[in-house]
Amino acid sequence: MNKPLSGIQKSLTALLLSAVSMSILANTKTESTKKDDTRWYQADMIVFLNEQSMNGSEKWPAITPHSLPANSIKLKSYDPSGTHKESSSDLTSFLDQPDKKTSIDLERDAFVSLPYQSHLLQKEGNTLSRNGSYRILEQKAWLMPIKEGESTVPVRIRSYNTQSRMPSMLEGTITVSSSRFLHVNANFWYSELAWEGLANNMGSLSPSASSPEQKPMVDKELQLVTTPGGQPMRISRNFQLNESRRIRNSKQVQYLDSPVIGVLFKLTPYERPDKELLPEMTPDSEEKSPELGILPGIINQEG
Repeated sequence: MNKPLSGIQKSLTALLLSAVSMSILANTKTESTKKDDTRWYQADMIVFLNEQSMNGSEKWPAITPHSLPANSIKLKSYDPSGTHKESSSDLTSFLDQPDKKTSIDLERDAFVSLPYQSHLLQKEGNTLSRNGSYRILEQKAWLMPIKEGESTVPVRIRSYNTQSRMPSMLEGTITVSSSRFLHVNANFWYSELAWEGLANNMGSLSPSASSPEQKPMVDKELQLVTTPGGQPMRISRNFQLNESRRIRNSKQVQYLDSPVIGVLFKLTPYERPDKELLPEMTPDSEEKSPELGILPGIINQEG
């Protein structure tokens, strides 16, 4: 026969049930926190050249070889037609691969190069362009998620300028991390390129009669790059910027500088829509032209 619980036993049972309930509630909150520790941001970046460093007053270091992180990614290109196209010489083969025509959602997809109208550093870019002492090398913006305690994959930036009297190449990465505070690291190489000197260093490209299989002699110390057009060019000199900043205030533009190149970087909180937003339908009489500007999810930080 079961005996009735004493007052002490009842109190202990109530305390045990309360402890179990609090443990379940704490675990639920922890799981909820784990799910919510990812935040979305719009990243804006401008890399510019200090033209004053080209006049010989700045001593450049010796040419240094470099490589990009193996896990770095390139920003996806946005096609206004709504498809992400891959080049293919066989149209039939291209049409048979629907995964090659992936639709891009500018308001929800990460690591997509946003159109200029959505850039948040347009004012700063215009100021640099009007100043004869600086030249913009690259200007990009993209959306990305950032998880607390982790680093984003490095975003690879690469651009060439082979049409001017001073050919050049910009290559490097932008990485953002979150550990109590947000941090940005910019690691860029600016290289001046030259055509001259290739024949002397690479040897004759025409095989000799005595050794038709002989390969051209290549100077191992010669730093060569291949342009998008397939032409080899020599690096005449290069300069590295490798700087990090803690982002204390997302309203502020971060400035990472060196004697040769500089970087402007801004990280703006972004409210990513859970579902794809459909355009609002309006009567023809009230139809308005679309307004170009910032993405709808950008949080207004003015004031």
